Amino acid sequence: MPSKSTVGGYRHGRVPRAVREQQLLDLAEPLFIEHGYAGFSIEDLCQAAKVSRPVVYDHFGTKDGIYLACLRRIRDELDAVLVAAAGPSPATAAEAIEQAADAFFAIIERDPRRWSLVYGGTTVLTGPIADDLYALRSRTIDRIADVVTRFAPTAGAEAIATYAHFISGAAEQLGRWWLRNPDTPRDRVVANYVAFATGALGQLR
Repeated sequence: MPSKSTVGGYRHGRVPRAVREQQLLDLAEPLFIEHGYAGFSIEDLCQAAKVSRPVVYDHFGTKDGIYLACLRRIRDELDAVLVAAAGPSPATAAEAIEQAADAFFAIIERDPRRWSLVYGGTTVLTGPIADDLYALRSRTIDRIADVVTRFAPTAGAEAIATYAHFISGAAEQLGRWWLRNPDTPRDRVVANYVAFATGALGQLR
């Protein structure tokens, strides 16, 4: 087995860039979860990874860069799960919504703190990083819109975009509520969400 002084089987000083990047993200993510954006320290990350500040800066540039890379990786994983759940097997939009909703709320149930890092934070960020975070969210909504378009091919672009924003925002808000009301069974949360989301489908038709 690799010794504790290695990273992905590579000795320090010989770690490939891609392997080092994943190691830094693996260590940064729990630090952001534990301390939040404001409490995150690059020095803490350096100590955890046993690297110098220039190594971190070379990979991510700034604290904002590390934060965005963590969120981008988590969102990519979540989006992949949701898109896989929504198609191509569902025969109807209602089935796609139900399967995607069940997958989404299962993620919250399984790892609420990781989900909250992306969706549940209360830190208000402004400037370029706020634009980058909006772009990440928009990418997820675009993927939802692609799925919705399969089931409503004659709907206009504005209606599709509106509906994608609606069901995305509703899922996020319901997820935040559920974290504060964990006694509600997941199947009931999913059923309630599906009832409202499918009810709004009429606006696309």
